[in-house]
Amino acid sequence: MKKRLALAGLASLALAASTAAPAVAAGHDGPTITDIAVAASGGVGAYDTNGGDYDILVGALVATGLAGATADPSADLTVFAPNDEAFLRLVTDLTGSRPATEQEALATAATLPNLVDVLLYHVSAGEKSRTQVVKAGSVDTLSGVSFRVQGVNLRDGAPLADPKILPEFSNIHASNGVIHTIDRVLVPGS
Repeated sequence: MKKRLALAGLASLALAASTAAPAVAAGHDGPTITDIAVAASGGVGAYDTNGGDYDILVGALVATGLAGATADPSADLTVFAPNDEAFLRLVTDLTGSRPATEQEALATAATLPNLVDVLLYHVSAGEKSRTQVVKAGSVDTLSGVSFRVQGVNLRDGAPLADPKILPEFSNIHASNGVIHTIDRVLVPGS
């Protein structure tokens, strides 16, 4: 129940971000993917205990210098956005223990030698609705590697559990693309 309320809050924040008048680049009609993720998370560096928002993703994008790519008003992207719980699960899977805080999870994720590739594996060129993604059967990513799609399951080939698109938190429209929230981090498989 608590998780559902957190996710409902995320959807409300995303809706508010997409209808409010945030400070966005001139000539761009509405919030970008980055604007929506930051607004849903309460700001850059606003870590909390809400597993349904994007604090860790935003922190990772900022730390790697990739936040500008999803803030580019001329971009046309589909972002499979792992929520905070997804990153907590990844760190738990990799280390065997659950991080005590979102900051701890980000610090551990930041030590991954391929963090930029992992983040780019969550982004695809062109705006694709959840229905289009499911019908396509696979998604080419900006990392140069694709993953398969089976229903709402994203098959990355990694030995960890496969991510799922959270249907009630997908098709979040931004001025430069669309966000589909996922419950685990995609890891390029071997």
